Amino acid sequence: MTNSATESGGLRERKRTATRIAITTAARTLTAAHGVNGFTVEELCEEVGISRRTFFNYFPAKEDAILGSPVDDLPEDLVQRFVDGGKGSPSGELSTTLLADFVDLAVGMVDRMAISRSEMIMLKNAIAAEPRLLQKAMHGSQAAEEVFASMLSARESLPTGDPRIRAAITVFGALVQVTGPKFFAPENTVSYRRLLVDAVNSAREVFALSSPLSYPSEDTE
Repeated sequence: MTNSATESGGLRERKRTATRIAITTAARTLTAAHGVNGFTVEELCEEVGISRRTFFNYFPAKEDAILGSPVDDLPEDLVQRFVDGGKGSPSGELSTTLLADFVDLAVGMVDRMAISRSEMIMLKNAIAAEPRLLQKAMHGSQAAEEVFASMLSARESLPTGDPRIRAAITVFGALVQVTGPKFFAPENTVSYRRLLVDAVNSAREVFALSSPLSYPSEDTE
């Protein structure tokens, strides 16, 4: 393939990604304002400036547009910075900056949210009130975990199935779940970074003083 063909293909993919993100952003904004059932696909298309046919080239249903793709919620430059942060670490070991870089990634994602904090609160409430969409969101969370597993794997040069990769995903997911509701609470005045750092430091304190565990004697025979 020629360079011009490669560049053309890359530009085309970037345009598709931009359109997909625009659809998701508009769908989330409309959901926050009117609820899941408060607008039609046609109204969403008018908001984005696309045809109904174009919409269905990207998403099979309105609910899928609201939830979006896990990849779209990860800015490319932030992902690359996170992955590059693991370079130079000893083979087979987790990088020493993993926690700090995770915080930077999470904060960067929140800072770049395409909808406002108040809209995000309304969106979360709208999703929680719609069982069908909530179920889809749970499946989306699993997909997001696998995307993050691939990022961690690339960063740490470990297989996605490595127990340390899976443990990191579980811990990071729990930290985000604890921090999110605190940050989005209407009365909150504390930055997302500060809340997340407090959560991370609390988790470290729980494990830092513990000695490595050994297997029961019957498991070592």
